[in-house]
Amino acid sequence: MANISTVILAAGNSTRYKGKSHKLLEQLGGLPVISHVYRSAKKISGNNVIIVCNKKNINKFKKIIDCKFIIQNKQRGTADAILCAKPFLKNKNFLVLFGDVPLISLNTLRSLISNFENNKRYGSMVAFNSKNPTGYGRLIVKKNKVIKVIEEIDATKNEKEITLCNSGVMIVNSNKFFKYLSKIKLHKRKKEKYLPDIFEIYSNYSYLFSYITRSEEEMLGINTLADFTKADKVFQNQIIQKFINNGVLIENPESCRFSYDTLIQKGAKIESNVVCRNDVKIFKGTIIKSHSYLEGVLIKENSIIGPNARIRPNSFVSKNVKIGNYVEIKNSYIGDFSSIAHLSYIGDSKVGKRVNIGAGTITCNFDGKKKNNTIIMDGVFIGSNSSLIAPLTINKNAKIGAGSVINKDIPEKNLAIERSKLKIIEKN
Repeated sequence: MANISTVILAAGNSTRYKGKSHKLLEQLGGLPVISHVYRSAKKISGNNVIIVCNKKNINKFKKIIDCKFIIQNKQRGTADAILCAKPFLKNKNFLVLFGDVPLISLNTLRSLISNFENNKRYGSMVAFNSKNPTGYGRLIVKKNKVIKVIEEIDATKNEKEITLCNSGVMIVNSNKFFKYLSKIKLHKRKKEKYLPDIFEIYSNYSYLFSYITRSEEEMLGINTLADFTKADKVFQNQIIQKFINNGVLIENPESCRFSYDTLIQKGAKIESNVVCRNDVKIFKGTIIKSHSYLEGVLIKENSIIGPNARIRPNSFVSKNVKIGNYVEIKNSYIGDFSSIAHLSYIGDSKVGKRVNIGAGTITCNFDGKKKNNTIIMDGVFIGSNSSLIAPLTINKNAKIGAGSVINKDIPEKNLAIERSKLKIIEKN
């Protein structure tokens, strides 16, 4: 579909959104809201994606998206925003998307394009039915064609009862579109040029838009924190349903959270209150027990994680590994059949196969200036409550006695014990 450009409108100031960041930069399932829209647009248009934004936000958007940005210097409405992009449109047909409508699917965009191609290429748009259409523009249609869109502010009492609403998403032929765009007048109250006025202008020249309908959930626009919460819930439900359909058992789906890029193989099991942030891959047969928090980790087959485990970025957990209660792993490799059952911290480490690390063990990886590595080779046994001061190598089949502080490399098959002598002082 390289002959279709996409324009994403993102020039608003996010004044109704009371969150800490701009609404388009809020993380929805581990990805900024606008990035969801851009990813779909890129699959349609490749490098022919244009984002219209304002001066305040352009640098923020450029940090997360690599495409052509156009500045709308003054907020004169959506019609003016589209006009800003005109000199940079390379194709005769283009999509109009909105940066705050992140749930629109690639299938919907493809259906819209197909509808457009079957409608003499005049124009096609996405509509949705709403049980409570307050605030939305209403569609006036005749024989499945759009006659015009009435904005809420201009609607009569009868028109406000219409439930078929305008999403704003459309595809048009650029030559015809820009010819009629110039005829849109400044709205008397808002002092802006509304893009939806284009439908009535087309109709006046007997060029009627066709439309497809989708769910209100999919076309949800984010303007407030409440809107974001709704979108987040829908997005999580979509991910969870995909996992369940693919054979993943999720015991209490409503209590879990996943990211846009979470990958879980068939046959894995997820217990309640599990959080998977970005870049998590879980292989078949693995169980993630309740209240575990994962980020930036690949977990191989038949491992058991948690409950109450935390695995931080750049970690790799091999097959048949046990990582138990209140264990934290960071930037580490854990080999096959190893066990870190409870109350331990393993950071910047490489742990070999069939290693047992006792409760309360800590890798002391930070010396105040830099992080140092701990290497624990195959078959090592670490007794409980041990402190391993990096840089350090514990060679194959060595044993560390419980309560030891180890700051020297331990040779293969040796036993290392470091304890002060017990002293009992009698009370007079």
